[in-house]
Amino acid sequence: MVTKLHDIPGNFVDRVPLESHAAATATEKRLLWIAPFAVKIVSIVGYFDAASTGDTTNSTNINLINGGTDGIGTTEIGNIDYATGTNIAIGTAQSFYAPASPVAYAAGTHIIVQFEKVSSGLLIGRGTFVITYQAN
Repeated sequence: MVTKLHDIPGNFVDRVPLESHAAATATEKRLLWIAPFAVKIVSIVGYFDAASTGDTTNSTNINLINGGTDGIGTTEIGNIDYATGTNIAIGTAQSFYAPASPVAYAAGTHIIVQFEKVSSGLLIGRGTFVITYQAN
């Protein structure tokens, strides 16, 4: 019998909006999501409202970090480095995390998004991250 949300089998999907990151902004971290219960994250995909052309000299790397349940962890779980040849197209899926075998995370785990500035940086437009997960 299903008595709690985490008892429901199958995937859950959360959509998380993010404000843009200006090229001139220093490296910054923002809270992306907190696991509502013990989960296995299936995937994290980003969609952006503005195009950006990757540049090896002046770029921004978007890193996903397992912040742990206290929000201060530093383990990178996924990333895309927007160097030359790696671009953002409006509304096109950008896969940041999709392990072959979903990894377990404790209830309350913070997933952090880090915009890592390289040289003069790169404008990253507003976006939405889609987190697909299962109860663990």
